[in-house]
Amino acid sequence: MRTLVALLALGLAASACKSHPPIPEGAAVLIKPGHYHTKYCGHYVFGTQWYFIAQHKHGVDCGHELVGDNWTLVE
Repeated sequence: MRTLVALLALGLAASACKSHPPIPEGAAVLIKPGHYHTKYCGHYVFGTQWYFIAQHKHGVDCGHELVGDNWTLVE
């Protein structure tokens, strides 16, 4: 019985975590025309706003995914 209760509590906690929308981190910025985004530039887009995280390197499980030429906050 305890195992069942623990599994149910774990399932509820996991689903509650997924229900929150992502929150952008870093400073909101404007991107200069002609800027080329790389995995090292620290820029990403969320909605229509660009953000910057200093010393951020895009990659596996960084929270952003490459959509076209833009790094995007995973929703």
